[in-house]
Parts: sequence; structure tokens; C-alpha cells
Amino acid sequence: MKGSLELQGQNDWWSEPGPMRRLGLLPRWFCERFLAHIRMDPGAVAHIRNLAEQGTVVYVMRYRSLVDYMLVAFVLLREGLPLPAFVSDIPSLLLRPIGEILRTLWERWRAGRWRMGATRHLEDLSRLQQVVRSRQAALIFMRGHVRGLPLRQSRRAAIRKARSGTDYLREIVHVAATQQQEVYLVPLAVLRGRGFRRKESRLATLVYSVQEAPGDLKRLLSLWWNAKETSITVGKHVSVGEMLAQHRDEGEERIVRRVARALQIFLYREEKLVWGPTLLPKRVVRQIVLGAEEVRSVVRTLARDTGQPESKLWRTAEKYFNEMAANYQGTFFAILEFAFNRIWPRIFQGVDYRGLDKVIECVKQHPVVLVPCHRSHFDYLILSYLFHINYMSPPHIAAGINLSFWPLGPLFRGAGAYFIRRSFDNDPLYKAVFRSYLKFLIREGYTQEFFIEGGRSRTGKILTPKLGMLSAIVNAFIAGVRRDLYLVPVSIQYGRVVEEESYKRELFGAEKEKESLWALIRARTVLRQNRGTVYVTFADPISLREALGDRLERFRQQAGDPAVEEEKRRFIQKLGFRILRAVNDVAVAGATAVSATVLLSRAEAAWRYEDFLRRAQSLVKFLRHRKVTLTASLERNANDFLENLAFLENGGLIRRLRGDEVIIHVPADKRMTLDFYKNNIIHFFLMPALVSRALLQGYRGTELERQVLWWLDFYRWEFPLPEKQTVPAEVAEVLSYYQAEGAWDPEGHGRVDPAHPFIDTTQGLLDNFCEAYWVMARTLALLPPDGQSLKAVLSQARKRYDTALLLGEARRPEGNSSVTFENAVQRYAELGYVTLAGDRKDRAVHRGPRFAELDSLQERLASHMRVAVLESAAPRARAVAAS
Repeated sequence: MKGSLELQGQNDWWSEPGPMRRLGLLPRWFCERFLAHIRMDPGAVAHIRNLAEQGTVVYVMRYRSLVDYMLVAFVLLREGLPLPAFVSDIPSLLLRPIGEILRTLWERWRAGRWRMGATRHLEDLSRLQQVVRSRQAALIFMRGHVRGLPLRQSRRAAIRKARSGTDYLREIVHVAATQQQEVYLVPLAVLRGRGFRRKESRLATLVYSVQEAPGDLKRLLSLWWNAKETSITVGKHVSVGEMLAQHRDEGEERIVRRVARALQIFLYREEKLVWGPTLLPKRVVRQIVLGAEEVRSVVRTLARDTGQPESKLWRTAEKYFNEMAANYQGTFFAILEFAFNRIWPRIFQGVDYRGLDKVIECVKQHPVVLVPCHRSHFDYLILSYLFHINYMSPPHIAAGINLSFWPLGPLFRGAGAYFIRRSFDNDPLYKAVFRSYLKFLIREGYTQEFFIEGGRSRTGKILTPKLGMLSAIVNAFIAGVRRDLYLVPVSIQYGRVVEEESYKRELFGAEKEKESLWALIRARTVLRQNRGTVYVTFADPISLREALGDRLERFRQQAGDPAVEEEKRRFIQKLGFRILRAVNDVAVAGATAVSATVLLSRAEAAWRYEDFLRRAQSLVKFLRHRKVTLTASLERNANDFLENLAFLENGGLIRRLRGDEVIIHVPADKRMTLDFYKNNIIHFFLMPALVSRALLQGYRGTELERQVLWWLDFYRWEFPLPEKQTVPAEVAEVLSYYQAEGAWDPEGHGRVDPAHPFIDTTQGLLDNFCEAYWVMARTLALLPPDGQSLKAVLSQARKRYDTALLLGEARRPEGNSSVTFENAVQRYAELGYVTLAGDRKDRAVHRGPRFAELDSLQERLASHMRVAVLESAAPRARAVAAS
């Protein structure tokens, strides 16, 4: 900020009452040079301005500091907010010009105004009353500093002096009560820098202000070092008038204590939000984790049962801890931030995020566990980066052990990642160390993050939840490590994912490429392609205590009881699907996803542009009806989709043939890639797709509901389904929309218009799943009596699907997906058609008790596919005839 700085009046023997018209040369230069970047939320500025119009504003800060006063005064002046006419216990004279300092000191000497101690404090209290009565702003600090035991006073007196803020609050409450005057207490927190605080000091203590109450010299150095990353946070104001009205029977003294506590809690939580819990050295964490009774008990049991020396088992436990634990280092995070800031703009246009404010409020009170969907390796970095740029301590991330390869492994570990094995059910010692480490993180209040799907979704839709990590968190919470814990579902969506080509290869049967330095080097080619915008949406946090309800005490007190353990297992399973539904509910709809949904809604490879646009606009209309958040890109494209079609064409996903009319061609080898983006929003159209097809097949009333329920249950491995009791209402809502759109007439014998663009588009959206499940049913029907490996079954299904495409029995190349085939096997195993045996890496498929019924299932799916072909052809035949 340029120009001179004018500050209003100050107080006490340090400074004369009345206006302090300007800062001294050095403070003014420092403010203009280093404080121009200090952030203050515009909404908070408007809020303070509004409070000042209604009553008297008293700013409240946690620790007394001349440096913080200078910073706050500068920002208040810059924003045009009321400046304090009274500041408690601050030698503000030091901020004046030299001439004014000397003149004021001389005048005080002549007047004999060198009062000290209690007399000065009484004068300050009296002066604060005068300022508040005259409706001028004031600034009070709740606490000062106790530097050792004073020589001439007791420690109790020294502590009381350091906590003089309560005395000032008492005067404010008294004035508000006697004068019937509205006074607003506005807490302010100065937040310097970003990141966790560590116990070790050295340079970090100076420049990052990691101590709870650093002195002014350290604050000044920290301010200079972190000037561009410093912000002033404004808390929720406290209305003294409202407090007096609500607690009039308690007396002023009790009200003062209430107000002081509320202010202290806010100020503490604001600082905790940025710095997070204090990070202990890794060796100390190791001692705490391995010293837990659970780990000690497992070591003793294993030593007794296996005959191994306890010393050997302790070395193994220490090795497990070192393999697993994070070791946050600000330097490593800075390296990742440096690389991220340079790579990100070359790949993505930006990041759009929503709902973070809800997470911020939770972090201030209880531990938070972020539960995002998993679409890309960039997911790990994006959430940490968002926390970082919003001045929040980055989360500890539960990552797969496959990501611990050099050099990224040490970097990720230093940035807060901890690495866990995919499976460790058969290793009780590893399990005990992991549970103890997880309890430590929750007990200390660290924000955490884990991906409930386990691995990245290659298909673009959310995967069936892997409940191991969620179960560990729930069990740790039930053990009583914290009073509450919040689970925050997070949706992350990309304009285009970086890994789309590797995903396509894996879905067609290629082996997953192991993460390595060489793979990282070869991935540099992605830097040449623009991938659009990333969209991150935080859903409403789920209180685990509230979700458990009265089950919490039962689970805690009756742990180990088979019936209670089964009830807990069902609770965790429902909670997992609740999280997935929340992720889907807050997902945004983008232009690429809508275009892909239309382009894959029929089996044909080409579209007339006008036909495509009519259907795309019908999808957008339904999304708006559902109040789905549309991306800025989709809002821009809603009229013609030309920008998005150009984006897809430049990315090689479509071709546009221009002649008498524009034809959009989708090459067969690009359908799988487009299917990823279609699946990003397919959950919004799941119910319409089932209802549209059922209507076209002639189902009405309760029969239609039963048909929809059957398919929902059949596809339970594909989608996080709604609760069964809500399905009739959802079907009725879709039918109501169809009626309003003129696509369905309940009065005219339930007539449905198959040519309506929304009906015609949605009725075929699930056909690729139906074809895949039909092919897998045919494959399993030929299963040898002695069974077959799952790997061989999946390979045969892919070959059979290719054959079906050539014969015209299947028409959707994107259905030939190894992920969908494996989901089909899992579902058929649940239904009893087959059984699965062996571990995850070497599973075998055998005939099940209902194996003979596979033929009837095949016929039902084949009949559904035949109807799909007829229904998809009819509207287009009518359209051609009409033209």
C-alpha cells in the first residue's frame, strides 16, 4: 500500500491520549514494503464494517504483541475499518516518528506522568471505559508473557498480570450492561506461514513462529519471512448485549468468564487450523506407537506361540513402523510445492474447489479424515496443495506401499504420506503396529486422508468400497481415542485425466505397470497436453459419533461378542456406501462428461451435430432440474457445445467431418476413453436409464418398480445404490419429470415417447454393462467341473466379447472391460452361480450351487439386449422418415 499511514489515538503512559497521526519512518517503510500482501477476507471486512454501523467494535487478539498491533493497524487502515482508540498494554509510542517520541517523553517528564504498575493499569481500565462509552473502537490482548519468576512479586500475581485481558473484558461488559450499549467483540488471529510445527527449534523457531507465544523479535522476523503467506482471520463476533440478555441471572463476573473462554477457544482453534498438532520427532512417535499395550500384547503372544525371541519380534515391529510411518519435513513439502507449481500450469488450466469452509470449521474442533474418490495419482497432491494454499496443515495420507519407490517415496513421506501394505490380515504384528499408529494420529488430532476405493478407478465411476481402512478408523474411534471425528467425502474430477491411455490398456487386459522412476521419466510426455480444469468438491462432513449414535457404547462395551461384531460390520459397510453416495452427490457435471454420455448412448459410430446437440441439451436440462453443479465449461457450452467438441477433437477422441452437415465420428478405439468421462456422471442418470428402458419395455406401476429394483440389485457391484426404501420415491420423481417434459403420459395408457431426446439418450446408457455381464455369464456357463483361475476366466471373457462384437451380438466396445468382468464374477459369486477360492493374487473360480441357473440368466440378459437394439433403432427410423 502506498501513501502515508494515519492511526487513531492510543493510551496509557506509553502514549498520549488523542490521535497518533502517523507512523515513524521505519515502521511506515516496513509496512509498505512487507505488509502489502497481508490477506483479509473481503466478507470479513464487510462484516466488521456492518458491526461498526450497529454498535461499538472491540477487537480481541490472543497474545500481546507490538508487531501484531502494527500489522493489524495497517490492515484496518488499508481496508477502511475502525481503528482502535485504545490498545491494551502496548508501547505504541515506539511506532511514532522520532520527533514525536522525544516531544511526548519531554511533556511526560514535565508533567511527572511516569506512573508504573497498578496505578497505570487502573488508568488503562478507566480509559477503556471512556473509549467504549464514546463508541470508539478498541483492541485488547487476552494474554501477555510470563518470562520466568519475577523478583518482586508472586508467580500468581505475574500470571494474573499476563492474563490482563479478562480485566478489560470486565470493564467492557460493565459498560454494555449499565449504558444499554451494543458492543461487539471481534476476535482476530494473525496466521504466519503454512505447515506443521515441530518440536525442534533452530531456524524454524525464528522464521516460522512455531512457538505458542513467540516474542516480538521472533514475530518480526517471522513476519518478514512469511509476509506473502500471512493472513488475518476474523472470528465469529460475540455480542455482549446478547450474552447479557441470555445469562442475565448469572451476574457480570460469570458472563465475563463465558466471553473470555469463547474468545480463547476461537483464537486457539484458528492457530491450530494452520499449524496442526505439534509434530513429534519420528523416534518419539516410534516409542509411543510401539509402546502401546496392543503391540506389547501381540509381541508376547507371538513369542509364546512361535518360539521366536521377543527381541527379534521387536526388531520386526520397528522395521514395520519405519516402513509405514510418515516423517513430515517442511523441506520435502517445499520441494513438492516447487515441482507442483511448475508442472501444474503445463498440464491443467486450474483448479475449482467448493465446500472447503465446512471442513475448516470441523478441523478447528475435531480430527478430520478426508475420503476422496481416486481417479489419478494427482489426487495425492491436489488436496494437500489446497490445504496448503488455504493456510491449513496438510493431511497425513494413507498411501499404498507401491508408491514408496525412490525418489518420490521419501518426498511423499516427508510431505505427510504414510505407506501401508495392500493386505496384512495374516500378519498380526503388522496389524497391531498399524492400528497403534492410526490411533496415535487420531488421538493427536492430525487431519488424515485415505482412498476408500483402494486403487484408482480405471473406469471413471466410483468403485465398490474397500472397508479395511474405514474399519480401522471406526475401531480406533470406538476405543475412545477422541470425543468425535469427522469423515469428509470429497469428489475430484478432471477435464481429462493424465493416465487415460494407460487406463484403456489395462481395461483391455494389459498388466498394470508398476510405479517406478523409469515410468515417471516416461510420463513426462503428459506435460505437452492440456488436460483442462480440475474440480474438487467437499461434501458435508459426517460426524462419526452422530452416525454411531447409541451403538457407540454397545460396540465399546461388548467388543468381541459375535452378534455385536456382525452389527458393527454391517454399520461399517453402510457407512462406506453412504460415503460413496455423498461423493457422487457433490460431483460436478462437466462439458466433456455430458458430451461423452451422449456420444456413447448409442452403438453407432457417428452423429449428426444437430442430433447430438438436442440430446446434450436434454441432459443439461435434467442436471439443472436435479440441481447438480455445472462447471463453468458446461455453462459456456450449453448453447452449442462447439468449444467442447473442439477440445475433444484436439485431444484425438473424436473427428468432425464437415460437408453439407457436420458429422461427429467416434473411433471405436476411443470409446473406452470416452467411457471414463461418461462414468464420471453416470450416477446422475442411473435411475432415468432404468426407468426409460422399463417404460419402453411396457412395464408400468408396481411392475416397473420391481424391474428397476431387480436391475439395481443386479448391478450392486457397479454403483453405490440408494437405500431400497427410497427407490419408489425416486422412480416417482423421474416419472414426474417425464410427464412435465411431455415424454410420458400417465393418462393415455402410460404412453411413452421413444423419440424424446432424453428418453432416447438415457435408455441405452447401461447397455455396455448388460453386454459385459451377458458375456461373462456365457463364459462361466462353460466353466470346467474342476474350476479355472480367475485370470483365465477374464481372458476368455475378453476374447468372447471381441467375437460377439464381430458377430453383432454385442455392439458396445467399451463393455469389454476387465474391471466390469471382474465385478460380474463377484456378483455371480454372491448370487451363488459360482464360488471364489484362494487369495487375491491367485483366485480360482468354481461352479456354485446355482450354476445350472446361468442359462436362464443368459436368456434374460440376451432378451434385454435384443429389446435395446430394437428400441434404439425405432426413433432414428422415424426421424429419417420424417426428414
